[in-house]
Amino acid sequence: MITHRFTDKSKAVLNGWYPGSGLPMEEADRTRKLTKFGTGKWVLPREEMAAMRRFMTEALSSRLPRARLLYWT
Repeated sequence: MITHRFTDKSKAVLNGWYPGSGLPMEEADRTRKLTKFGTGKWVLPREEMAAMRRFMTEALSSRLPRARLLYWT
């Protein structure tokens, strides 16, 4: 599962494609993370990511007991 993240460039593109979108893309509400290529992206804060992962893990196990969460970012 991949959570929402954005770069400065992708934010500009998305805002151009979808003006007035309700997609939350405020840098003040995000954490900046460096990629392996040395560029930056804006991700959800660690606490929010942990809460989302717990929720999704529990939801998967209750609805699809044989499913496994193999990827989370």
